[in-house]
Amino acid sequence: MQNLLILFNPYYQSDVIEQHLKVLIDKEVVAFGKIRSALKNREHSFEEQLTGIYKSIDEQNYLQLFLTDYSNIYSVKVIKVTNEDMSAIAPSYYQEKNLEVESWFIIKDMREIVRNNFEVVRDEILSNFTTPNFNNHSYALYGNNYIYPLMIDMKEKIDYFESEDPEFRHYPNMFKSNEYLQIKENLAQYTFGEKWTNKIHPNSLDNIVSAEMEYIQNRLNPLYDFSTIIIKYAKTMEQELYGFMKILFKHLVAYDKNIQTIAYSVQGRDYTINDIFTKKPNIATYKFLLRDYKVKTALENSLEDYYTKKFISSTVPYYISQVQKIRNESVHGEAASFKDAQELRKSILGIGKMSMLVDIVKVKYQLQQTSH
Repeated sequence: MQNLLILFNPYYQSDVIEQHLKVLIDKEVVAFGKIRSALKNREHSFEEQLTGIYKSIDEQNYLQLFLTDYSNIYSVKVIKVTNEDMSAIAPSYYQEKNLEVESWFIIKDMREIVRNNFEVVRDEILSNFTTPNFNNHSYALYGNNYIYPLMIDMKEKIDYFESEDPEFRHYPNMFKSNEYLQIKENLAQYTFGEKWTNKIHPNSLDNIVSAEMEYIQNRLNPLYDFSTIIIKYAKTMEQELYGFMKILFKHLVAYDKNIQTIAYSVQGRDYTINDIFTKKPNIATYKFLLRDYKVKTALENSLEDYYTKKFISSTVPYYISQVQKIRNESVHGEAASFKDAQELRKSILGIGKMSMLVDIVKVKYQLQQTSH
């Protein structure tokens, strides 16, 4: 595994990592641009070696890139390096500020090593780095003549993305509190299981953990309005249902292209199935579409597994109705009670019953395997 270090300058953008994390969460990949400094007056001495590294990396043989401003340091998993314009999967500030990018590093995962602690970055992390192109000396914080990206080795070898589960991603845990991480760990260990937790969308996990934190803090308060908790749990299902439906309709359209022209409307605006892949409808729309004759026919003929067909045609609409009932009452009615929140929580987490959320995630995963 190759290791590089880039010193990023907050002058260009004060929240560099946060901006890239937002895109990574949204698109599951993000491009980090190595900016050409306006003060740069010499070329990289090891360009040929860097080019060799860039050509050798892919999803399996990834590059471990360290990003630091000396107060913070992050490790990112790079699966490709290119000079092609990657603005479409990069934060907007690159274009807005007309920044000149030397190379784009395509990032699949990211994790925080040290936050806001210069001494720890200097003494614990950078001190572990050696510089093979500078006589293998330890990384010199002061008085160096490095040009970045800088090739580095580690005295103590650490692969920050080593995992027994290839689906695991570290970036959803960035910038989280210890309480958040503990609740998430409990969900993975005792509720959903590690495998299915790792397949839940990061935004869904954010909503679940946030709802759990609020629920735990207020469950003994009989006067508390549990509406926000219910909305967070409901958003989790909305997110996972959307991912599920995109995969389902991609499968069905591949079987019968006429399905992509099926029309529906949301709040007075007209759409077709094709729009689902870019515009998230409300969850009531899914029940309407699953009743369509063409959809039912394609579903029956394109899938072999009886359980999957039954789940999509009957269980999914039932789950949607459950979420709608509790969510709509909390949004449009009086303050939501502890009992309302508890009912939806049990259904989503699977307390004393099957988890609606995990059911959706499991069948979504099966559909993905079928489509491949």
